[in-house]
Amino acid sequence: MTSITVTEKESAGENLLYVQSASSELFSHADCSARVARTGGRVELKVNCPEFYSDLIKTEIADKVSEIITIKYKIDYFKKNLKVGGLTPNEKEILYASLIAADLEDDKRYTFSKLKTYDSIAIDGVYNFCLKPLKKKWQDVVECIPQIFLSSQLKEFISYLLENKKRRVFIDEGRVYDSHYRRLNRSELLGGESVKIVREVLLSNCGEVDICGEIPKDDEYFLKEYYRDKIVFSNKFIN
Repeated sequence: MTSITVTEKESAGENLLYVQSASSELFSHADCSARVARTGGRVELKVNCPEFYSDLIKTEIADKVSEIITIKYKIDYFKKNLKVGGLTPNEKEILYASLIAADLEDDKRYTFSKLKTYDSIAIDGVYNFCLKPLKKKWQDVVECIPQIFLSSQLKEFISYLLENKKRRVFIDEGRVYDSHYRRLNRSELLGGESVKIVREVLLSNCGEVDICGEIPKDDEYFLKEYYRDKIVFSNKFIN
């Protein structure tokens, strides 16, 4: 058996629950055991897996830790350092999500490259000591955002992000799925419940949205506002 350990500061223990939950299907298929516990003033996720699957499980864990850093840590960075007026509270949350989505895949690739070979990962340690170029990039983004950011500018920015994107996501009774009908739940890392569907869709980097069933009015309003003719309303969710 191979043991893989991920630790995090105690105040951010929910990040390890995200790794455990998001990887649970693969852990089950690979006959892994996974346990989250507090130890020595920190929180620890220990995954034990058969040697045959160790590389696959390391890759999966590194991928999920990369999401934590490039979504959860990034939105915390923006909320601390990006002071912007002119938007409603919902629009501000959408701005954070869209800024994260704009560079998400590049940020993830860079972060993943720092993680993929380790059997033990301290998430906060990686963020604090191994990702200086990434944090400099985020600082540059903050410095480019005007102090007053209007709703019309947010709409233009999201329209720019959606250019030439063809991938479609599906929304069924408030749950978001990718084109392979896998549940998407990255918005858990953003925190809060407001416009959660919109933020999940933005993080998916899709260009089209298929909606089945009712969704919250705020989500419906902003999806129509930003995706316009790229929205399809279906009577039945296909799987």
